[in-house]
Amino acid sequence: MTESSVWKKAQSVELKVSENIRPEFNIWFDKRIPEEVEQELRSFVIWIEHNYSIPITLQVDFEYKHYLISREGKRVGYLFYWTDFCSYPVFNNTEDVSEIRLPVRTEHSTIEEILTSFIEAITVYYAWICNEIYEGYLPDEEDTEEILQLYLSGRR
Repeated sequence: MTESSVWKKAQSVELKVSENIRPEFNIWFDKRIPEEVEQELRSFVIWIEHNYSIPITLQVDFEYKHYLISREGKRVGYLFYWTDFCSYPVFNNTEDVSEIRLPVRTEHSTIEEILTSFIEAITVYYAWICNEIYEGYLPDEEDTEEILQLYLSGRR
């Protein structure tokens, strides 16, 4: 992973975080998502929590859809919602935690494609943590692929 990777940068960012903001994922699954897909996504979340810092609660809603629609009307593999802060790096309001919405349907997408979208969304979260996020931010494809391969190699 390059020095410029937001995944790497986010691991050493010093933040002031309120005690009521937990350093973890807060995940929700649509009941229609197949159990084996849910288990794979839960395993990935556990792997991330063991290998990377999640300094501020990351809310993730896995939705039983093929895609989501962005504000611009485009089909997308995830949506990331964040709050801008006046006093970065102070995070003290639980209502300001970021949120990912991720479509999960395996009829037309492989688990690797779903994981890639999830990794891209987490990359945007890390850009937010590093105060490098802006409208239209795009994750680095090489970093995304590297994280995916690290995870897949560890699960085999």
